[in-house]
Amino acid sequence: MATQDDLGFAAPARVAVRINRPEDESTSDDFVRAQARALVRVLMHYGFERELIGQTIWRDVETFGHGSGTISDLQTMGRKYAGAAAAAFRGGVSHRAPNAALYLALASFTRVSPAYRFLDPSRWIALCFAFRDKRAVAESALQNEVLERLEAAFDAEIDEKGVQR
Repeated sequence: MATQDDLGFAAPARVAVRINRPEDESTSDDFVRAQARALVRVLMHYGFERELIGQTIWRDVETFGHGSGTISDLQTMGRKYAGAAAAAFRGGVSHRAPNAALYLALASFTRVSPAYRFLDPSRWIALCFAFRDKRAVAESALQNEVLERLEAAFDAEIDEKGVQR
């Protein structure tokens, strides 16, 4: 029996891939988990709730942030939600649905290279606000604010958890 994801599409079977990594790479995994915690922290700061997009992808990103997952696990998560993200992009963005933009913020976090891990989600979060306000384009000042909040939340996570940069 097929299950459905948050957008009502058939969800792929859960795939657990675990790759053994050298000890010196664990710091980068800690780094990405801190980024995941920072993203969830900022979403909660702005008053977004899991129910806006459904709990599945949000819960997985949050669990990743507080767990012991690796970058490979994050990439697997990105592949798991790729179909729903494509549907959100195609249908949700054309209808200017805030929940689609928020879904894409979380989905883009799972796929993007480290240099852009906050940049793309900040764009989607800003677009979510624009869609909520019945506008088609996000203000660049708002995107900059979101990006700054993400970076500040990340710095706080690093300080709290003592993660090495």
